[in-house]
Amino acid sequence: MSSQPNQSLIDGIRCLQYLVSSGRAIGCRELARLMGINTTRVNRLLMTMASIGLTMQDEQRRYLPGPGIHALAAQAIRGSELFSRALPRLERQAPRDIVVALGVLWEDQIIYIWHSVPGSQTTQALAGFHMLPAWCSVIGMSLLAAESDEALMARFTPEQWQSLAPHIAQQRERGNVVWHHDDGEVSMAQPLGVHQAALAFAGMWDITEETIQSRLQELNTLAARLVEKS
Repeated sequence: MSSQPNQSLIDGIRCLQYLVSSGRAIGCRELARLMGINTTRVNRLLMTMASIGLTMQDEQRRYLPGPGIHALAAQAIRGSELFSRALPRLERQAPRDIVVALGVLWEDQIIYIWHSVPGSQTTQALAGFHMLPAWCSVIGMSLLAAESDEALMARFTPEQWQSLAPHIAQQRERGNVVWHHDDGEVSMAQPLGVHQAALAFAGMWDITEETIQSRLQELNTLAARLVEKS
């Protein structure tokens, strides 16, 4: 029996993930471009998944997640240790005066699976998934630091690497990232150490170094609570 990964299975799962993460109807050509594979192959994969209800087409023959995705999502959530442990604790313990986000790294993209807005009584969780390029995200900067410079430089453009590199170095040196944005906002992130996930605080404007250190301690404490055994 071959020990080589099954490329068809890999492509099918990637295709479904990109489709679901797009948040809109998407055509085969655009999806193929995003994935970096042949359009004909993407079309065949989507049609195969449509036969079991995981995808469907709209009037313009663009693809959307099908009804079967709801069952798959429910099963995945129920089986996720990250969801079952971290989300209830975030609901109870996350600060409400700043942005708090929990994200995971996937294919140089950050999937945000929990996001709170200052002053709001509601949060985006479970249904609030969206994707952001890892080099644009403080969570991405934090998580990418686990990889070598050589591997990262091969995947990102010189401009993207220039933006990433100082934060990658900071994560490796300090165990967290503090990003001072040009508009005065400060965001920070710390890996959880499991699940390719990190916790971030953001939406903090023109704050003092003393406040930054206080928030970093708060971030560290909350990150530890999200993964500790009950």
